Amino acid sequence: MRPGDDAERCRFVEELERNFSVVAAAGSGKTRAITDRVLEIARCSGKAETLPRLVVVTFTNRAADEMQQRARQKILDEHLPLEVQTAFNRAFFGTIHAFCMKLLTNHGHHLGLPAPLELLGEDEELWQEFVQQQTHLGHSLGAANRAALFRLAQARDIMELGRRAGSALLRSGESGPCPEVDFSSIYAAAEARSRDNISASKAELRRWEGQYTAATPEYLRWPVCFTSANSHFSQTWRQAFSPLRQWVNDAALCVAAEVQRDYRNFRLERGVVTYADQIALTDELLQHPIAARRLREENYCVILDEAQDTDPGQFSVLLEVTRPPETSGRWMETRENPPRPGSFCMVGDFQQSIYGNRADLKYYRTVHESLVRASAAEELNFSVTFRLDQKQVDFVNAIFRGILNNTEGQVAFIQLQPRPQVLPGQVVQISLDAGLLP
Repeated sequence: MRPGDDAERCRFVEELERNFSVVAAAGSGKTRAITDRVLEIARCSGKAETLPRLVVVTFTNRAADEMQQRARQKILDEHLPLEVQTAFNRAFFGTIHAFCMKLLTNHGHHLGLPAPLELLGEDEELWQEFVQQQTHLGHSLGAANRAALFRLAQARDIMELGRRAGSALLRSGESGPCPEVDFSSIYAAAEARSRDNISASKAELRRWEGQYTAATPEYLRWPVCFTSANSHFSQTWRQAFSPLRQWVNDAALCVAAEVQRDYRNFRLERGVVTYADQIALTDELLQHPIAARRLREENYCVILDEAQDTDPGQFSVLLEVTRPPETSGRWMETRENPPRPGSFCMVGDFQQSIYGNRADLKYYRTVHESLVRASAAEELNFSVTFRLDQKQVDFVNAIFRGILNNTEGQVAFIQLQPRPQVLPGQVVQISLDAGLLP
């Protein structure tokens, strides 16, 4: 017997000239579907040209090795010619960072990068060396804005923002002048309750405002509002401070962008890169007019596994490298010249994320919807789970149908289907009040 979603699985495997975005539930056989598509590529007439350009990206080396071994075993079991196996050995199976390092090694000279580049693990010692060499921070700001910013935000915090920004390039440039402050609405506010806290807050503000208007160069700690966060007085407080806080945020991002750029250049001068550098530099490489064309002329065929754990910078690299050679800009911004047919497939799940520190489920959903709306990919759903028995499937469907309801930021729930010849199974409910758990 075949699974209930067999038609969609067959399309993913057999229609090699199409791009697909597969939404696949946990335990739905994603790895098998990907390796079956690789086997189909190995069977096709253009296999000698396609296999060396194959790029299968997943997010651990162990998973990549397992997928490569499964695909190799399928090819061996088919008794395909030796030249097919040779071509397969030139395919890429690995992490997005390893793929980026491969591209930077071969094409990084277009950006003036040193060779070879080495991966930097712990950077604390290098960071301290960089900090000690910084004699002037905030040179993108005018003198007045710079002085105003460093009264309200500490330099070390802004530098750490630039350091921790990762592959997300921060916006740089001059911000507007520091806004005038007007706290009259706070002083005029009154509430029947929390009178003591309101009085203490106003006294705190008067002291702070006196120091602020004195324009001394020392760092000035922000005043504290002593009323509850949801009170009307606290809302008035936040609204009065909002223009100033927004300006500090914008100006701090300008300075953090300087730090991000300068620290990256500092690393590159020493021939080392971080994981985030690998992504950001490859994305930059794919905006270089000569390098981008040459990379796209390689006609890479990308299959992305665990798409839900892919951040915006990583998506940009994989989308850009599969677009036609003559394109420019970023597809997610221009929506012109999408990935070539048959060159980009991704498999993921809106309902889960493993690597929460880098995953961006909202952006993944945006990429998926953008590809589908532009007819640059078709959506397929793998809803049959091979991990659960019948009662477990019924339980999951009953519980999560009401939670994942496609409203208030939730995704739509995909109804699970049981595998063929599924066992009845059981679900054991344990009361938290029964004292059975430690």
